[in-house]
Order: sequence, then structure tokens, then C-alpha cells
Amino acid sequence: KTPPRGRPAEPRFAIVIMAAGKGTRLKSRFPKVLHQIGGKPLLDYVIAAAKQVAAPADVFAVIGHEAEMVRQAVGGTGVQFVLQAEQLGTGHAVMSAREALSGYDHVLVLSGDVPLLRAQTITALRDFHLTRRAAMTILSAEFADPTGYGRIVRKKKGARETDEVAAIVEQKKLTPQQAKLREGNSGIYAFATAPLLAHIEKLRTDNPHQEYYLTDMAGLLTKAGKKVFAMRAEQAHEVAGANTRAELAQLDAELRQRKCAELMVAGVTIYRPETCVIDTDVTVGADTVVEPFVQLLGKTKVGAECLIRSYSVITSCELADGVTVRQGCVMAESRVGRGALLGPFSHL
Repeated sequence: KTPPRGRPAEPRFAIVIMAAGKGTRLKSRFPKVLHQIGGKPLLDYVIAAAKQVAAPADVFAVIGHEAEMVRQAVGGTGVQFVLQAEQLGTGHAVMSAREALSGYDHVLVLSGDVPLLRAQTITALRDFHLTRRAAMTILSAEFADPTGYGRIVRKKKGARETDEVAAIVEQKKLTPQQAKLREGNSGIYAFATAPLLAHIEKLRTDNPHQEYYLTDMAGLLTKAGKKVFAMRAEQAHEVAGANTRAELAQLDAELRQRKCAELMVAGVTIYRPETCVIDTDVTVGADTVVEPFVQLLGKTKVGAECLIRSYSVITSCELADGVTVRQGCVMAESRVGRGALLGPFSHL
């Protein structure tokens, strides 16, 4: 499409999602991004946020470990796939996607294991990056405990800190002064494609894991006289990854708490929401009552003015309005008509 005369063409943005990693720290043979929270794989959440910012044709998931399993799990989303045959780090993942990215002006790089990242944060990063005319923009966050994160060292103008980055310093190389910094690198970036592809071959593997780190692009681009900036995320927990089973459980609890709050705002009564397990895609009509220790899973749809009594487990079912499910019912992939009375202890 040719833009109207006098108006510059909109810059073309691609989104790359890192989804090639193993579940090493999760002690799992399955790909890390397919571990579930809120009833869905981690990667599903990242793709959903990315698709609010770019068309599926412009979203590229870099897959590697158990690639076919990942492709099958999220193939219905319409995103594109790039194979990283050997997993040699985040920099190598972008090298694998070079051909796919060559037609774009800018690229946003997301992590497939950061499920709480919001579409508005991705959009804010994109806009900040464009406004600053940056070669690279890092999404950073202020962490209560930044241990393990590379710290953002910003350039100063007099005594004032600027948006421009002097360096990203990894945990092991921090000076005592830098160790006091709480602003950490989230591993989420925006790049201008031309300088990224021009310098990515200069990445080296002289680190303990012998991998190509995308983080090192900040130093390479600064050295080449290009501008590198950092934008702080509004909430640090939004960029939290799932590296351990404990972190998976924390993210799952947060999503489910959020889901219950959302349903209660919409007119659903949930007694003791901390005892209920309600998946992200579940819908519940107004004036329905959910008693303690209920599980609503998968793509379950519950109508209005229903009563779901304790210890019932309902998976991918449709309940019409006014249904009563008495205690201890187990239901899967079933449809229940208006006003029906089930249980107690029915298996449907």
C-alpha cells in the first residue's frame, strides 16, 4: 500500500517470541513455554498479548527444543514459526530469524515464559523506542530484589539520570556501587532492524554458558555510536518469568486470583475465592454462586443464576441459566439445560 502523498509510511514492526528453550530448571523434558498456568501454556499468554499489537503474520515464535510439540500446541494462533535447530542463546535465536526479519524496520523481542506482560506495555515500549529514534530499547523494571538480573546503568546529565543506557552489567560483574541498583533488565527489547542485523554477527560466546547473549547488543551498539535506551515497566511482576516450579505456582496463583476478582466485579458470588481453581478462559453469568473448593476448568461456560456447590469439578462444559450442581459432581465436555438439578456426586 502506498501512503498518501506527504505522509511517511508507518514503520513495519515484527515481534519475535523466544520459545526454543528447554525446561532445564523446571527439571522437565517438556519445552518450558508449554508448562501451564491458569489452564493454558505460558506461550499462549505471550502470543495473545503480541497479537493485540501486531498481526499474526508479523509475529514469529522461535522454536527449538521439542519444536513440533510447540508448533502443534499453538499452531491455531496463526503466528509464524522460525526453527532454531541448535539452542545457542538469545542472540543466536535472533540470528536464526534474520531472513524472516529482513523486511521489517523494527523488531520487538519477547520471552515466551513471561505470561503476565500486557499488550499496553508492549505498545508503550514500541512507541518509546520510535520516539527516541533508538537502535535498541530495553524494557527494564525496578525489582524489590534484583538478584540475578543484569543491572541497567544509565548515562547521567550532570546529576540527573537520563533514559540513555551506558551499560548492562551482569550480576557477577557488579561493583559494590552497582550492586545497589534495583533496575534490572527484563530480557524484552525493541530494536531498529538495520543496526541489529548489521552488528549481530559480532556477538561472542566468551561466557560461562558459551552462548550468544542478545543483552550484549547494548554494548556493541553503544560502541558503534548508536543510541540505546531503557524504559521502566510500570509493574515489576509483569516481567516475571517462570524459571522454577515455585515461580510457576506463584504466577498461576496470581492469574487465578485475578480471574476470581474479574468474575466478582461482573456479578458472580465466589465464597472463599482462594480455595477455587478457575481457568483463564472460563465464563460465568451474573448472580451465579460458586461455593468453596470448586474447580471450573478449560473452556467451561456457566450461565446466570446458577449454583455450583462445593467440591464439584467441571471441565469444558456448558451450563445454561439456573442450573444447580450439588456437592461433589464431576463433569466433562457436557451440556446442561436450563434449570437442571444435578447430583450430589454425579459423574457426567
